[in-house]
Amino acid sequence: MSEKGWRWIWQPDQGEGAEYFTFRSVPGGYEARGQVVAMLEKAPLTATYVVDLTAAWRTRRVRIDVQDGAKLDILSDGAGNWRDADGRALSALDGCIDTDILVTPFTNTLPIRHLGLKVGEAAEIKVAYITVPALTLHPAPQRYTRLAETRWRFEGLETDFTAELTVDADGFVIEYPGLFLRTDA
Repeated sequence: MSEKGWRWIWQPDQGEGAEYFTFRSVPGGYEARGQVVAMLEKAPLTATYVVDLTAAWRTRRVRIDVQDGAKLDILSDGAGNWRDADGRALSALDGCIDTDILVTPFTNTLPIRHLGLKVGEAAEIKVAYITVPALTLHPAPQRYTRLAETRWRFEGLETDFTAELTVDADGFVIEYPGLFLRTDA
């Protein structure tokens, strides 16, 4: 992994928009930042997010700002316990280690990195699913299967959604068919 960090753009596989993404090492972990400009359900969307991670790729904090002024700020202890920025427990998310933010493929990298699966292995997890622009939260069961060194099958177990993701050697999504395609920034 580069000590300087990464920078690239994810474009929708279909439709208009882009996400400008940066990722870097910070003391004790990593920081991911994204700025999304897109058409979502025929309405323009501008949103930014920051995800703070431990060195073991466990989420510490997620902050999302949407152009209409909506904000979300949640924190995790990395063991599946969540609270809002005011310290109130978010018990509905108990057991969720990762987040899945609707508008970015970055959050697929989190389980890919910390599950440590070998080719042919699969794991079921529960994530804190965040819709954008509404910024609603709910637990969502998912399954990740490592098909090859840089290919994974993602399954949304409540939605019957399945996709085969192509990732780079560090687990960042290159291609998410029907949704995202990465280009250099």
